[in-house]
Amino acid sequence: MSDDRSRIFSRDITLVFLVLIALAFTGCVSVQKTGEGKTSPPPETTAVSFRSVPEDAEVYINGQFRGTTPVTLHLAAGTHSIEIRFDGYQPWSRELVVVAGDDTRVAATLQARD
Repeated sequence: MSDDRSRIFSRDITLVFLVLIALAFTGCVSVQKTGEGKTSPPPETTAVSFRSVPEDAEVYINGQFRGTTPVTLHLAAGTHSIEIRFDGYQPWSRELVVVAGDDTRVAATLQARD
């Protein structure tokens, strides 16, 4: 009986190993080496730090309120519409291209309304 369990266990381990190898080759599983013996998943978001003059301005990403300055947000790679607003000041807006893994800083100086 012990021999049968040993063969079943060995077969199961081999099957799991083969499935993992197949997934790695098809790209379904990926890891990125970060140092000696350490791995982590590839970055899916990037830290973007927002500052403004004046501070406490509202930050909108793609039309949605996400916080007030100063703030660091994690955004997906790609192009985002950024708008920073503060009462009594003209809105500041830009298109921001976020690159995965490249932390970004945005500094906005808002102009007072006449």
